[in-house]
Amino acid sequence: MRYETFDCSEKPILQITSVRGDLQVAGWERCEITAKTSGDELEIEKGDDTFRIACNDDLILYLPCGASLEVGSVSGDMDLRAVEGDAKIANVGGDLQVNSVGRLVVQSVGGDLSARTVQGDCEINNVGGDASLSGVAGQARLGGIGADLYVREVGGTLSANAGADAIIFVTPQPGKVYSIVAGSDILMCMPPDASANLNLTGGGMDAVRVDFPGVELDEMQGRPCCLTLGGGEAEISLVAGADIIITHRAEEWQSMAEFGPDAWGARDYPGVPPIPPIPPIPPIPPIPPIPDMSGLGDKISSRINERLNRQNERLNRRMEEAGRRAEAAMRRAEQKMRAAEQRQRFAVGGGGRKYVNIKFGGQPPAPQAEPVSDEERLAILKMLQEKKISLQDAEKLLAALEGK
Repeated sequence: MRYETFDCSEKPILQITSVRGDLQVAGWERCEITAKTSGDELEIEKGDDTFRIACNDDLILYLPCGASLEVGSVSGDMDLRAVEGDAKIANVGGDLQVNSVGRLVVQSVGGDLSARTVQGDCEINNVGGDASLSGVAGQARLGGIGADLYVREVGGTLSANAGADAIIFVTPQPGKVYSIVAGSDILMCMPPDASANLNLTGGGMDAVRVDFPGVELDEMQGRPCCLTLGGGEAEISLVAGADIIITHRAEEWQSMAEFGPDAWGARDYPGVPPIPPIPPIPPIPPIPPIPDMSGLGDKISSRINERLNRQNERLNRRMEEAGRRAEAAMRRAEQKMRAAEQRQRFAVGGGGRKYVNIKFGGQPPAPQAEPVSDEERLAILKMLQEKKISLQDAEKLLAALEGK
């Protein structure tokens, strides 16, 4: 275990090149950096106002709130809180959780992503699991989200691509563009006085549903479906593989995809002061539930069943492949035993000639051992299959039965 504290300015630049475990970073009001790792290697390079850190295990960092952060590679999970500077993160192998940061740029996350209170722009290029984003002051660009996407309140433009469902709560701003592509359903909730041009493309002729004052469902014809809410001051484009629902109301499952610090649990590191509390985000007023939303639960259950069926099919294929490999191993073992049996019967010397033992003097030849029966050979193979004996022991047994 290594522990080190050193002074710095109010706005240092911290470069974390490599962490081979989990990484936890929190801002505080002190002009100093504290680093602690449970491993035996903690490399720190100190410059004028730039510091470079690497370690071979879990790492905890406390640094000034005004610091900027550059992260290279984190093998496990990463937790970042209360940093006002920019945060650039290259690769996180597990889950990434961000709470209160300046500008956020993330290249790749292997697990889930949760980002709250981003004071600048937010750019996410690739997430292997779910992504939850709320409270972005600038624009948000979300590239390849592998599963579900949850977005709430983005101040600037929004572009996102989700592999499954997308749930969007947004207040369209004049002149802004909102573009969402989802492999399954899209639910977008906006205020009743929203002003936007809508371009909607669902998975079928009846896949678009709009619940807004003055908008009749009979007007929703063709693909894509185009309509205008209010003065049409913003541009919204939605493309979904299944249903699209546009509403000015929300329902009780509005936070179903939202996850954050409480969901993962707090980490406790002895000898290090706790993370300073972060001021709570002002609550968003509750919105009445959406009426007549029947059918979405069945679709969600159907998709879950499909995923479980695919997992079972993959498991069955793996079991069949393991069986085929075991049979092939048994065949190879039997071939080796037969070859050993053949070598015992016909010993060939250098030059390729067979040795023949000829005795003179009228003595009768030595009696030959009886060949191994099929029942004996099957018994040895069964013991080999059950791993009661090794391949070498099986060869010795066969040789002994042959009298070699």
